[in-house]
Amino acid sequence: MNGGFMTQVSSLLMAVAVSTGAGSAAGRQVTPPANAPAAVEWNAGKGTLSLRYHGTVILDAVVAAQDKDGRKIRTGIKMEPTETTDEKVEQPWTKRVNHPSEVVRKVEQRLKFVPLKPQQGVNLVLRGTVTGSEEAFPAETLSEAQKRFPYVRNSVGLSRNLRNNAVYDRRWDWVLIGPPDGHTRIEPTVVEKQQIAFSWESRGSDLEVVFRPRFYQKHKELKYFEPWTYKVWKGSVTGFCSWWSYRDGFNQKVLDKIVDVFSAKHLPDFGYRYLQIDACYQSGGGTPQGFLNWNNRFPGGADHAVRKTRSAGMEAGLWVFCVFNESDPLVRESVNQHPEWFVREPDGKARRFLNPWTGGWWYALDTTDEEALDRLVRPTYRGLKKQGFTYVKIDGAGDLVDWGYCKSPEYFKEKGVTPGDALRRFYQAARDELGRDIYILACWGVLPELIGVADGCRLATDGFRAASFQGFNSWEGVVWRNDPDHCDILPVGRKDYSVMKTFAVNDAPLDTIIRPSVISMAGGVLLLSDKAEVYKEDRNLEGAKRSSPVLFTVPGQLYDFTPRDPRWFFRNHARAGGGESRWWFSEIDRPFDHWSVLARFNWRQKSLDWKRPGTPETEVKFADLGLREDREYLVFEFWTQTFLGKVKGSFTAPAQGKNNGLQVFAIREARAHPWIISTSRHISQGGVDLLDVKWNGRNKTLSGSSSVVKGDPYVMTIHLPEGFRLKAAEADGEKAETENLGHAGIVRITPSATRTVNWKITFAK
Repeated sequence: MNGGFMTQVSSLLMAVAVSTGAGSAAGRQVTPPANAPAAVEWNAGKGTLSLRYHGTVILDAVVAAQDKDGRKIRTGIKMEPTETTDEKVEQPWTKRVNHPSEVVRKVEQRLKFVPLKPQQGVNLVLRGTVTGSEEAFPAETLSEAQKRFPYVRNSVGLSRNLRNNAVYDRRWDWVLIGPPDGHTRIEPTVVEKQQIAFSWESRGSDLEVVFRPRFYQKHKELKYFEPWTYKVWKGSVTGFCSWWSYRDGFNQKVLDKIVDVFSAKHLPDFGYRYLQIDACYQSGGGTPQGFLNWNNRFPGGADHAVRKTRSAGMEAGLWVFCVFNESDPLVRESVNQHPEWFVREPDGKARRFLNPWTGGWWYALDTTDEEALDRLVRPTYRGLKKQGFTYVKIDGAGDLVDWGYCKSPEYFKEKGVTPGDALRRFYQAARDELGRDIYILACWGVLPELIGVADGCRLATDGFRAASFQGFNSWEGVVWRNDPDHCDILPVGRKDYSVMKTFAVNDAPLDTIIRPSVISMAGGVLLLSDKAEVYKEDRNLEGAKRSSPVLFTVPGQLYDFTPRDPRWFFRNHARAGGGESRWWFSEIDRPFDHWSVLARFNWRQKSLDWKRPGTPETEVKFADLGLREDREYLVFEFWTQTFLGKVKGSFTAPAQGKNNGLQVFAIREARAHPWIISTSRHISQGGVDLLDVKWNGRNKTLSGSSSVVKGDPYVMTIHLPEGFRLKAAEADGEKAETENLGHAGIVRITPSATRTVNWKITFAK
């Protein structure tokens, strides 16, 4: 692998992210924000309003009355403040026996503004600046807009969507909410190292702004969410996981085969970073020796696995688990010699727990015992770090807390901790040894107890489920990274052999396109898991290539796309499958451009049913998407490489059928001069590969730089306004072919190496 491409991708992501790792809160002591209302200063005579929270003025605004023509009206304005504290008993996330509930105190502050003498045709306008930390971002709350056009929305960088009516500050976990459905306009204005400022304007016959402190922690009831203590992992979590494809049949020979085919197909150059070995190498059932000393399926042990993986330009990942199996002689020895290290029966003996899936018996570590952690946990993770693993999947968390700790409530009550606290202590010991530069995945189940300790969490049971992402879309990039378990691009046993014609291959199996694409749109964890033979066929790889790396996203919606709440979704919807959102929307913000990507998925009716519901051609209104209806937009469909033209108000999404499972539209504002419409490298159509773009009107040139992959044809499609014609192109020593197609021009480069290419395109008029 040529490291230059991944370096450029990392640099591009860094422009949006603070770092590619999780990181602590800058390594300093931080005073937590109060679970209390903001301090309000209101001057009715001048109409000035100020909200101060956690030592910062978060809103500085003026409230005034205007007539229908925008003229200021002299009238008195009254502020009606309301502060409420809702105390309720927290409901457990999973069906845990005797899981202790806690009282959650939700604080809400409402500031309502009304004219003293209401007049017809007169509106109140609140206009000012909202200031948050470097992790603040605009988003929308649930409103009628989602009923008009339901979609899952996120943003790569700062959003400018007109459906936004709130600013959420992740670092201090507060949200400020204005009137929805187009009555609030929010625009990023100043982006600095430690703060971001937004212009804010709300309109209405009367107005109300709502402030909620500890929004995710209290209002979403995520007890352990303390974002001022950690940062979300911002790098692309993409690669390969051995579990689904090989189970315990994975061995050193197969490892070598996977690495070789990934290298031959340049998949690391496309962004596939990790190769994670899962549940096949261990020589024991829970002790450090069992994880650090490998079995005879891997004669070269961890050393060979790490070296071989690195030879392809990838990083090594490993699976471990957090329960102690009775079948392991070393576990039995530890239990006999040190029963105090484990959860015990009243008579002092270590308690045995049953795994209802396997029928095996195991023991649960008492994580309140520091010696137990020092002897049976810390050495494992200290050793894995020394061996060179940079991705660690810690499995069995659901077993340990649901089938172990929650079965012993009185035991932990006497210890003064909850079962969730006990689980957290196990993962925290692992984190202390691994540090913040090594990615930790928590598995299995949605585990709010591990927020802030684990970098990602596996949301679903075994098997790929796209619906997992939409059920927790407000968590992605805020709480942690969402993981759907894996992504087998060519599911075994699938009855649907439909194929999809793309610009690169004519017969790509539909799943190979749809599955990685939805993960990429969601900003989640993309670990492929198929047999090596699947990746040898180029027609199977187009979806995987165009979906990686995964760009880091933050939610565009502070709610989740579920029929009910995420708890119900986890217990029922995600397991049952179905109900996936057809529309997924992402904004991409770069210093040189801001554009939107809209994906339309044609999901199966049932997971193993070959039938797909057809979808007719559909008019998509830009206003419904949150875009300005008075602007002209350039719309381009990625998989067919079709320019749908310059349009205003709406565009028509072509009909979908059995062989047309995914459409991805790039939507850019039209300019008076030539500009990039789309690129072929990635479904973001420039989000991964475009590093810079500049227009020089004097010389009629468009110049920039792109990250490209060896042997992968790189196509830039450029809009040609009336009178412009593409004249020539040069690309940093690479051959550049050009073609004029009416109002679109094509520049095609086939890179001789994976690297950054500087290019310049000239036009005639």
